[in-house]
Amino acid sequence: MSNNLGSNIRCFRKNKGFTQEELAGMLGVTPQAVSRWESEAGLPDVSMIVPIAQTLGITTDALLGYQQQSQDERITKKIFEKMSELEDVSDPGKGELAVVEYLAEEVAKNPMNYDVVLKYVQRAAGLSYYIDMQNLLSDEPKRAQAILEDAIRKGINIIRYCNETVKINKAHHALAWIYIHMKDYDNAREHVNVLPSLRGHCIREDLNLSLTFFEKGYEAMKDSAVELGTLLFDLIASQIEKLTTFYCYFGSLAEALEICDWSESVINAYVSKPEYSTENHKWVLRKLNFSKMSAYVRAGENEKAKETRDKYLREIRGNKVFSEEELKSVEKEFNEGIYIL
Repeated sequence: MSNNLGSNIRCFRKNKGFTQEELAGMLGVTPQAVSRWESEAGLPDVSMIVPIAQTLGITTDALLGYQQQSQDERITKKIFEKMSELEDVSDPGKGELAVVEYLAEEVAKNPMNYDVVLKYVQRAAGLSYYIDMQNLLSDEPKRAQAILEDAIRKGINIIRYCNETVKINKAHHALAWIYIHMKDYDNAREHVNVLPSLRGHCIREDLNLSLTFFEKGYEAMKDSAVELGTLLFDLIASQIEKLTTFYCYFGSLAEALEICDWSESVINAYVSKPEYSTENHKWVLRKLNFSKMSAYVRAGENEKAKETRDKYLREIRGNKVFSEEELKSVEKEFNEGIYIL
């Protein structure tokens, strides 16, 4: 939160959904006065600070931009801990809905905590998959629509008022997914097209590698190379997850097996240099093996599906990369085939 009173009034008003006219009416001032405050052409009288804060449902410290960051960090940590308690491995769609509805309540209390608001939008994007592909809330379409539309509004607020590029890009990414699952492809494309592209290779991390070398030397550059490697691995893991899902659920069995074998070789190449891989490797291998199992089921080769499942579960029990809780969740997922279309 900035220390600019005018921009703080504007941001809190927007997050409350008030127009300048509505806020002016509640405070007994003219809309022009509110407009002057927000543009910082003029500031409210000191006697108005408490009424403004009360009307916007915030503290005067928050309105003035004091000590908000450390308070936000404490709140964020508590909220994220609660989220993990609400997740339901036995019914992922139901768990996602519970998380989204909980986050919606917290966003209402903390409208300027962009970490929480962004997490809400991202989890709503995840929920949109279950609404679209798993028929979650099919008996309550208005409820589903209201959730997604609210997440879109909150995502747009991040894009308009947050000053952190990473959060803005993540909001665009989440909104694109929501629009995709709402079948609104034109709006989805608008959010996709403003995101950074690999085309041209003009990315910050690539040039920063050279900058670090010339400024600080070879040893410092090696540290930057590791950071770049892990970022690239996470990007590749994300793409592999999507590729294997699409090929295994919608392509031929031959196509699916070919893409899975290639993807596994790419992942293993990264894992052979541990400092370049991340925690994502175990999760993308989980999704890859589940997709392969799904491809066999779709092709009517249930014995092959069972072999794939059993081999993978033996491997993860032996290598102990998952915690006990995670292992139980993965085993349940594979044994019940909860994502197989």
